[in-house]
Parts: sequence; C-alpha cells; structure tokens
Amino acid sequence: MIQIFGAVWLLSALLASAFSADDIAVSYKNYKLYDVQPSTRAELELLHRVSSELDLDFWSPPALDRNSSVMVSPWNDDSLRAYLSDHNVKHRVLYDDVQSVIDREHVYNQNRARKRRSVEQTDKRASFDYFWSMDEIYQYLDYLALEYPSLVRLKDYGKSYEGRPIKVITISTNGEVDDFRPIVLIDGGIHAREWAGHMSVLYLIHQLVERSAENMDLLNKTNWVIMPVVNPDGYVYTYEHNRLWRKNRAPVNMLCIGTDLNRNFPFRWKYYGSQCSSGYAGPTPGSELETRAVMLMMANYAKATKVYLAVHSCGDYILYPYGYDYVDAPNKVQLQELGDKAAEAVKAIGGPEYAVGSASFLLYPANGSDDFIYGSYGVEYVYTLELSCGAMVSDGFIISVAEMQKISKEAFEMFKVFGKFAGEQKIIPLGSNRKNNTAP
Repeated sequence: MIQIFGAVWLLSALLASAFSADDIAVSYKNYKLYDVQPSTRAELELLHRVSSELDLDFWSPPALDRNSSVMVSPWNDDSLRAYLSDHNVKHRVLYDDVQSVIDREHVYNQNRARKRRSVEQTDKRASFDYFWSMDEIYQYLDYLALEYPSLVRLKDYGKSYEGRPIKVITISTNGEVDDFRPIVLIDGGIHAREWAGHMSVLYLIHQLVERSAENMDLLNKTNWVIMPVVNPDGYVYTYEHNRLWRKNRAPVNMLCIGTDLNRNFPFRWKYYGSQCSSGYAGPTPGSELETRAVMLMMANYAKATKVYLAVHSCGDYILYPYGYDYVDAPNKVQLQELGDKAAEAVKAIGGPEYAVGSASFLLYPANGSDDFIYGSYGVEYVYTLELSCGAMVSDGFIISVAEMQKISKEAFEMFKVFGKFAGEQKIIPLGSNRKNNTAP
C-alpha cells in the first residue's frame, strides 16, 4: 500500500511539475558551455552520437574544423569531458555557470526596456538598444500598418497553441502584394531562443518601412512578405521562464511539451527525437498550428516568390537544400553563386566569414521549412541563414546588445543581396510550366 501511494505521489509530482512550469523560471546554474572543434569525421560523429546520450545542447551546429559551442548539465559534465579527452577532441570551457550569463542579460534587458518605456510612451519608432518583448513586436507592427498604409499591410495567419496571433507583414510600394512582382518571403523566430534572428528580421522591417526612402532599390522591383515570429508562445516563454527554450508550447503527452517546428514540415518528414527532446518532430507531419501558419503563407505567395529565407541563429552559415539527406539540389550551382554573393557582402563590411553550402553536406541531415518550400512549391532560391554567433563562439544565443546590432546590420547586407536579386527575376505567367524541384 505504501509503495502504491508512493508511486501515485511521484506521478502526481511529475505531472504538477510539467504543467506548472509556466509559474517558475528554469535555472541553468552550474551548467557549463564548452567550445569544441572536431577535426576529423570520426570526432564529428562522436559528438552527434553522444548528443542524445548526454542530453547535450548545441548552441551552434558542430562541423569539421569550425568552433561550436555546446552546453552540458552538471550531472553529465564528467562524462562529456571524458569522451572529449579520450578521443582527443579539441575543447575548452567557455562558461562555468550558464545561468550567470542569462542573469546578466536579463538585468540589462529589463533596465533598457524600462528606460525606453519611461522616456516617451507615444514614441513607437524602432529602438534596437534592447531585445523586444512579444507585445512590443506586435505593437510595432500595428504602428507600421497604421502609419504607412500605402506601403504596409498586416494580416493574421491563424493563432498559436496558446491563442496568440501569428502575424505577417507585407511591404510593397503597390500597397497590396500581388502575383505580378517578385517576392522575397521570410520567416523568423521559429526557434524561440534565437533572439538575434528575431531582432534581425525586425531591423529589416525597420529599414524597408521607416527608412524606405533610403532603400528604394529594395522596394522598386521587389515585394516583401515577412512572418517575424513564427513561434510567439515559445518566444514569450524564453522571455519569462526559460531563456533557452527552443520549441513551441503545445503539450505532447502528460510529461513533455513542445515540438521543434522546423522539423514538423511535411516534406521528407520523419519521426525524429524522443517526445521530450528539443528536436522532437511532432506526432505527424504538419501537426502544429504554427507550422500550418507558415505553410499557409507559403501557399498564398509561392507563385511569385523568387527568394525564400528562413532566419535562424547561430553559426555563420548560409544553407540551401537539400537538408533532409545527402541529395544535391538541381540548381546547386546557382544557389551556391547567390549564397556566395551574400557572404561576400557581410565580409565587405567587416563581418565574419559565412560558410555557404548544402545543409546536409555542410552540417548534418535534417528536414526543415527550406526543403518544404523548395521541394513542394518549386521556389528555386531557398536559404536558411544561420546568423553569426557574435564576436566569440561563446556568445551563442545570449549576445550583447552591441553584438545584436552588429549582427542585424550584417544580416541586412545579406537581405539586400537577396532582395535585389529577386527584383531582377521574371514572374512565370499562370499556366506556364514551372520548374519542379521535387527530390528524387
């Protein structure tokens, strides 16, 4: 009887913990962040192999002869160090206590946000001296739609699991976006903790709207369709409870919450990750409300979309299809050429050197939104931008405001390359044969 009572009590405690998580802040006290640099294929495979075993959290993707940051819990730290040392993987400790880094970011951001709000409540213009809350992002989009009616339209593309609207802003000198002018289609914030991506997309919107007179070369021939925050529930959760949360917030079972939305797209979907893992692909393809919102946006604008960009962080990568397996895209040469131009634009202003290539060959096989729009809708120029990790590999997701501003400006140089390219492309008339990029 005591054993039964104990088991029931334990299960109740676990359930209470799972479903009251929104009331407490998750702590990463004594979690360590390592810089690892695999130099052989065997070392790289080792990192992938022990990732699940030790519940490692890679802040930037591991790749040959490139620095990558990986977080480990206190109880798995000894095992990780043993693996790395025994296999001669070059490594060093970046942070002994990840929570202390999160705390510093939180205090600074709260102080800057409080100062911003106290200066002038009526000033809705963009300020990039702190990381915006979800409410501030949507207030800014509402402001742009009201202040720039000849340029901006704002639409809701459904709601998230917790009922938040998923907004899309369209920017066109014609007012309404149609099928007769090339489109750059962009989404950001699919992974909640990648704040540099959110802010870089907002900086682009700021440049295209509030500074449109200076950027008419990006607007005269090109329409822009942007979903700045695919995963609003996750973003709010990172802001209020768990800075390093990645997934959405829809319950999976009695103990696990969240799906990795980028693994949930139907093209070449596979059951990936355990239900509690950060990379869980969902119970079925396209199961999540947020995924469906992106798919709806793609379906509405695919015919005129000439460039699609999925904005992530971090890693200094410009990735193109295919990601799901070691399969070359039919227009690989052209994708590489345009990606190289974007990388050169960043380097020209003193930014880091971005690696350009197929996602599977450059990193590891995994499906995503880029494969979906490329393989399902035939959009020919498709990229995932893994924005810079900052001046140091240790910055990762938790970057300073100065680094955020720098990364946003570097990303804008890439956006300019893609926007100008899109504007020079021709729209294929309705009824004409479109190139089919479906993978073999």
